[in-house]
Amino acid sequence: MAFWDKMKKAVKEGLMTSKEVLEKAKDKTVELGEKGATKFELMQLEKQAEKRFCQIGTHVYEVLVKEGQQTISKGTPEIKKLLQEIEEIEKSIDKKEEELKRKSD
Repeated sequence: MAFWDKMKKAVKEGLMTSKEVLEKAKDKTVELGEKGATKFELMQLEKQAEKRFCQIGTHVYEVLVKEGQQTISKGTPEIKKLLQEIEEIEKSIDKKEEELKRKSD
């Protein structure tokens, strides 16, 4: 095999290897991007839950201290609504965590 033929073969093999590496890198980048987006969504859901917990605390304080009521229950309309929202958020968090786990496998 002549020198020039060897060089063409080496360059061709190098280009094929580079193409394979770039494809793998692209796939990994997409995968990491998807994981990052899922983690961000998970973080947003957790912040929403925290906000609802704060709203519950604020409402309880207002009812017990400001309005002078002696008791409050989970059946209180505003509390009930916030608890339902938290349950929905928890379900969404569970789904996102499962999605993230599948992406990690």
